[in-house]
Amino acid sequence: MDIRELKSKLDFDSVLSRVERYFYSALASSKCDELEFISDRELLEVELRKVVEMKELINHSGDLPLDGLSDIREVLNKIRIEGHFVAPEDFLRIHSFLVVSRKLRKHVIDTNAGSDGKFPWVTAYCTSLFFDKLLEHNIEITIDESGFVKDSASANLSRIRKQITQQSERLRKSLATILKKISEKEYAQEDIVTQRDGRYVIPVKTENKRNVQGIIHGASSTGQTVFVEPAEIITLNNELTELHFEERREIDKILRELSTQVAGVSNELLGNCMILSDIDFIQAKAKYAIETISSMPVITGNEVDLIDAYHPVLLQTHSRSQVIPLKFRIGNDFNTLVISGPNAGGKTVVLKTVGLCHLMLQFGFLIPAEPESKVKIFSSIFVSIGDEQSIENDLSTFSSHLISVKTILDEADSGSLVLIDEIASGTDPVLGSALSSAILKSLSDRNSFSVVTTHNSELKEFAYATPMIENASLEFDSVSLSPTFRFITGLPGQSFTFEIAEKFSFPELIITDSKSHLTENENRLEDLLRELNETKQNYDELKRRTDIENVRLAGLSNLYDEKLKELKANEKVLKHKAKLEAESIVKDARKLIEKTVKEIREERISPKQAKEIIAQEEKNLEISIPEEEKEMMIDTEIVSGDIARLKGSNTSGEVMHVTGEELMLNINGFTVRVPLSEVEKIQSKPKKQSLSAGGVELNDKPVQLSLDLRGKYSYEVKELLERFLYDSVVNGLTEVSIIHGKGSGKLREEVRRQLKETNIVKSYRAGNWNEGDAGVTIVEL
Repeated sequence: MDIRELKSKLDFDSVLSRVERYFYSALASSKCDELEFISDRELLEVELRKVVEMKELINHSGDLPLDGLSDIREVLNKIRIEGHFVAPEDFLRIHSFLVVSRKLRKHVIDTNAGSDGKFPWVTAYCTSLFFDKLLEHNIEITIDESGFVKDSASANLSRIRKQITQQSERLRKSLATILKKISEKEYAQEDIVTQRDGRYVIPVKTENKRNVQGIIHGASSTGQTVFVEPAEIITLNNELTELHFEERREIDKILRELSTQVAGVSNELLGNCMILSDIDFIQAKAKYAIETISSMPVITGNEVDLIDAYHPVLLQTHSRSQVIPLKFRIGNDFNTLVISGPNAGGKTVVLKTVGLCHLMLQFGFLIPAEPESKVKIFSSIFVSIGDEQSIENDLSTFSSHLISVKTILDEADSGSLVLIDEIASGTDPVLGSALSSAILKSLSDRNSFSVVTTHNSELKEFAYATPMIENASLEFDSVSLSPTFRFITGLPGQSFTFEIAEKFSFPELIITDSKSHLTENENRLEDLLRELNETKQNYDELKRRTDIENVRLAGLSNLYDEKLKELKANEKVLKHKAKLEAESIVKDARKLIEKTVKEIREERISPKQAKEIIAQEEKNLEISIPEEEKEMMIDTEIVSGDIARLKGSNTSGEVMHVTGEELMLNINGFTVRVPLSEVEKIQSKPKKQSLSAGGVELNDKPVQLSLDLRGKYSYEVKELLERFLYDSVVNGLTEVSIIHGKGSGKLREEVRRQLKETNIVKSYRAGNWNEGDAGVTIVEL
C-alpha cells in the first residue's frame, strides 16, 4: 500500500505535526521526509532504544542545548564553490552552529559521566561532533551580532572607514555652508541634506533649479522639488564614493578569506548536520513520547497484545482521563478479528489505534501503551477505511471499497496487518456477508493478521464457527444505550437497533412490527447476545473485586512475614539478654557463697545467719515474672476462643481454631498461622489500647490495613483517605497501604498531595515489588 495513503488513512500526519512542535531547526524537519518503514527487527530495536535513551536523558537533565541550531547545508554548499563567499548573516548562522555543536558535545559527555554511563548511544554519537574554537573566534572578531563587518576585521578596513568618516565630515560642513546660502535666497524647498543614488544632494524648488549650479539627481513625485548636487561638492562626493567602493572591496576580501576557512572544514560541518538532524529529530520523538506517556513494547514473533493503548490523536484533543484505553489481542490461537456492534461505538477507533500504533512503531516512534504490551513486526500494513465514491472514475462507494480489498488480496501475506472498516458494506447484506466470509477465510489461511468491522449477523456466526477467526465487540451499556468503549474479545456485539429506536421515541407500533419480521433464530441470537453481555459485565465486576481482595491479601501476607521476621529477631535479642543476665547471676552467686564461707571460717557470722543471707539473696536474684503476667498465664490446653500471646512479645489475639501443632490466631483483624510452641495461653483478653491524647478506645471492627481507591475520582479521595487514616491511628496502626493502581498516575499524585497536607502522616513511599510496586503507596503514621 502506498505509504503516503497509509499515513493519511491512519492519521500519522497528525502525529508528525505534533512532533514537529518540538523541532529546534529545519534539520529535523527534513527527517520527516526521509522516514523509512522498518521491518527488520534488529534495526527497529536499535531505533527504538535510541528514543528510550533520549527520553531518559531528558527526564534526567532536561532538553539538550540546541537553541540557535539552524540548517546551514545550503550555505556550506555555496562556500564549497571555489571563489564563492556568502553574506555576513550566513557567517553568524555558521558561528551559532559551531557553538551549539561544541556545547552539546560537552553537555552530553559531562551528563553521561555524572550518571555512571547511562546514556551510551547519545554520548557516542555526540562525541563525534566536530568543533573549531579558532573558527568561532575568527567569525566573532570579524562580524558583530547585527551582521555588520567590524572595523577591526582588518587594518585596511579600519583605515578606509576612518577616511570615510573624515570625508563625510568635510562634505557635511561644505553642504551646511551651501544650504545656508540658498536658504537665505529661498531657493531651498527644505533646510535639509539628503541622498540620492549614494550622492549627497539638497532639495531645491523646481522654479529655482537654474539658480543652483550642480547636477540634478531626480525630482519629487509632485514635481515641485528637484534634488541638486551642488557643483562645489561634486569632487568631495566622488572621493567619498570611491572610498565606499574601496570599503566594499575590502569587505569582500575579508569575507572571501573567512569563506576559505569555512570551506576547509565544510565536510566536518556537513557531518555535524547529519548528527544534529538525528539528535533534533530523536529528541522531538522522545518529547512526544513523554507527552503521550509512550513506551517501547515487547517485540514478539507472532502475537499482538496491546495493554492500555491510546489513540495518539485522541490524546491531542482530549485529556488522558477522557480517553478509554484499549486492551487488544490477536495471534497464536486466532489471526482474524471480526468486530461488531452499534454505530458510534468505537469500532473504527480500534482499527486506527491498532494500525497507527504499529505504523508509529515501525517508523521508530514509541507508542502510548504499557511497556508490557507485545507487538509483531509487519512487512506491510493494508488499510481500507473510509473508501469514498469516485465521480471522476465513475465508481460507487462499494466499487471503490472492492478495489481497495482486491489490492489487499493481491498483496497481503503472512507478514501483513490488514484493517478493513465495514467489510463488504454498501451491497445486499446476505451477499455481502458471503463475500466477506470468503475474503476473511482467504486472509486467515495465508496467516495475515486481519481486523475488520461489520454489522452483519451472518459474519458473526461465521467467525464463531471458523477456526482462527474470532468475534469481538465494544461494550455497550444496555441501560443508558451508550457506548463504554471497552473492547471485548470473544463476544460479538449487539446492534441495539430497536432499543436505540425506542430511545428516540419511535412509534411502538413500528418497533413491534419490525420485530415480527425477524426469524425465530434472529430473535434468539439477539437475546443470547444480550444475556452474554450481561454475564460478561457481571464477571468483570466479580473479577475486579477479586483482584482488589487479592491485593489486600498479598499486603496482609507481606505484613505477616515482616512481623514474623521482627518477632524472630526480637526472640534472638531476648535470648542473648537472658543468657547475659544468667551469667551475671551465677557470677554474683559465686561471689556471695565465697564471701559467706569466708565469714563463717572467720567466725564473724553463724551458720544460721549464713542460711538467712543466702535465702534473702535467692529472693533478690530470682528472675521473676510480673504478677499481672503470672495471673494471665495458665498451663491448660489451648482451644478455640482462648486468648493467646506470642512468646517473647506483648502481641496477643483470639484463637480461631487449632489444627495439629498449629493454630490460627486473629491479631488486630487479620489471621495468621502460628506453631503451638510459639504461643502461650493467657486468662483474660488484654485491655484495649487507647490514644493518650484523645482517650479513644479501639473499636471492635476488623482493622483495615489498606485502602483501595482504584476506580475512584480525584474529588472522592480526600474524604475516604482522611477517614481511613484517622481510623488507622485510632486502631494503633503505624503503617498502612493506599492502593491507587498505576494507570496514568493522576490518582497517585492526588493521593500523595493529600498525604503531604495531613499532619498525622510521618512519611510515605512507593511500594516495593512485593507490596504492589508503583500501584501502592506505603504510609508511615
